[in-house]
Amino acid sequence: MGDSWRLGIDIGGTFTDLTILDNQNGKLWGVKTPTVSQDPAQGIANGLALLKERGIKPQDIHYFVHGTTIGLNTLLQRRGEAIALIVTEGFRDLLALQRLRLPIPYDFRSRLPEPLVPRERVFAVKERMLHDGTVHTSLDLDSLDQAIRGAVDSGVSGVVVCFLHSYKNPQHEQLAVQRIREIAPQLGVNASSALWPQMREYERAAMTSVNLYIQPNVQRYFETLRERLNEEGVQTQPFITQSNGGIMDIGTAAQAPVRTLFSGPAAGVIGAVQAAKSADIANVITFDMGGTSADISIIEGGEPTFTQTNQLAGMPIMLPSVSMYSVGAGGGSFAWIDNGGLLKVGPESVGSSPGPACYGTGERAALTDAFLLCGYLNPGRFAAGHVQLFPERSAQAIRPIAEHLGTDERMAADRMIQVAVANMYAELSAVMEQHGFDPREFSLLAFGGGGPVTANFLAEEIQAQSVLVPPNPGTLCALGALSADFAYDAVLSLQQRFDEYPSDSLTREFDVLAEQARQWLDQQQVEGLEGITLHYSMDARYSGQAFEIELPLESSMLEDGNSERIVTAFHELHHRQYGHSDPFAVLELINLRVRLAGHTIKPRIASISEATDQIQPSGTRRIIYGGTEYTADVYARTELRAGHRLEGPAIVEQDDTTVLVLNGWYGVTDRSGNLILKRKEVRG
Repeated sequence: MGDSWRLGIDIGGTFTDLTILDNQNGKLWGVKTPTVSQDPAQGIANGLALLKERGIKPQDIHYFVHGTTIGLNTLLQRRGEAIALIVTEGFRDLLALQRLRLPIPYDFRSRLPEPLVPRERVFAVKERMLHDGTVHTSLDLDSLDQAIRGAVDSGVSGVVVCFLHSYKNPQHEQLAVQRIREIAPQLGVNASSALWPQMREYERAAMTSVNLYIQPNVQRYFETLRERLNEEGVQTQPFITQSNGGIMDIGTAAQAPVRTLFSGPAAGVIGAVQAAKSADIANVITFDMGGTSADISIIEGGEPTFTQTNQLAGMPIMLPSVSMYSVGAGGGSFAWIDNGGLLKVGPESVGSSPGPACYGTGERAALTDAFLLCGYLNPGRFAAGHVQLFPERSAQAIRPIAEHLGTDERMAADRMIQVAVANMYAELSAVMEQHGFDPREFSLLAFGGGGPVTANFLAEEIQAQSVLVPPNPGTLCALGALSADFAYDAVLSLQQRFDEYPSDSLTREFDVLAEQARQWLDQQQVEGLEGITLHYSMDARYSGQAFEIELPLESSMLEDGNSERIVTAFHELHHRQYGHSDPFAVLELINLRVRLAGHTIKPRIASISEATDQIQPSGTRRIIYGGTEYTADVYARTELRAGHRLEGPAIVEQDDTTVLVLNGWYGVTDRSGNLILKRKEVRG
């Protein structure tokens, strides 16, 4: 059975998840192993060893996709390289001034994040490009050479070059990069216009600094990964997932690691899209709860939603990515009592080491400890039995919380869960209001190790239509990596009145961006694609506005050259988002965008057999939630067949997670193996 396996891997803060697909019959297996934070590649090797136990040889893996958190952790922990920044004369304080806005507007003690490049390592150069791309002051080589010598003397490992308006004309940045490589070839160098040529100097400088700051760590990890895979016998070229939900080859990822910062959660959303399609559900709120955090995203009409900018550790990341929002705690988030005597859960996490108290090494009471004491988890088969849980350690850790609350350990654990769910509901409500949708028209899709345990609580609170739990929810991010397309985003900044911009120029510029995207895809050297798709959009605003909105464009709008259709579409979009529009206002064109998707072969998920009799529980368990005790039937997920129905309260156990079904709900299994939770009808 050679060359028949496709492997997707996602490294989280607590577990490393592997999803293996048999190309011949479409069967999927999910494997979880604890993340080795000091050596993430060792976690992958440990996962491959588990696959070997199932008879899957590494040399038979012919497709390998990997989501990485190395760049993310490097930035969050501020463990990157010392770098310098070269800017236009007069803009030396670009990173320090930022946007002069308090991170928390109502908290005057909140502070802007410390720049990755301190002022003493920022060097100004005489040059000036105007907003239209014409040269005002030529690049002064003497001041450039002085800046390069200053960077070398400061002991940095790399230099970022960000000149004013280089998004419009990159000539001076290109000359500076060439000069740095001549004088100081030992230095790494990133030019902002090469990474992402979009207007707004601070955002470009900050993001390019992030890229160079994390780049050496990411490159070292990729080298280690290649070596470890060769040692294990995996001979195929690794691909890396991106924040935009796509994938790219490992060489491209090494040059632009900033594109991988949100790769793990983005892959989860792509996996959720595939799961929702298999269940024939178009509108979904994804709920990805792992050990460290919980994230949500919105899928409308079967398609993920995207954003053009993100914030991470206070830094603007001006790259297209799948829209995601943090909604509170993860399984490792621990309980604490604030100064006012109130019970809090999170946002800090115990991580995988020392982990929750029930792991046997930690001492803090985490949400996983609460799940265990409330009876949701089976201590003998957590993470497929690879992690032994100790309820007595959970009780010991929760006891101080219980004494403060004046109750016993199980009731204290129940209150911890209630607090965590309330936090999630509050944050999810804000997202729902921002998008303006009715949650009763959406299903909650639960994945991650903790998502299926918690989702029914959250669905009850927001009155969601149903809860969808895919067959392998604990490893859905890894499955999403297997499902992802090759994706590339191209941008061109214009900042011009739309009524003064010729329609043929618009078409021509879009053609240039599309060709740039195709060339990128050719460089990936991937075989077996099932065609490509190009998506066109433009960022526009009313003249005088500070920020723009993205307007998707149909190809017919460009072919017709009918600018009125574009203007009308913008007014309609503005009205949908803000409740008003101004048909008499002048439209200003800011950016043109093209997104290319090179469609990979999607995993063919095998159907499960039809049920021939009623499902019987394997046992019962006493559980508690909402201050009430229940007797819950316990089922094995592997025993569920299409059409099986189980009544809540119930627990469904599987290797990668546990599904909790509340009283007043029931679960039914479809042909794709999805478990769908719905409310029982109330008969009056």
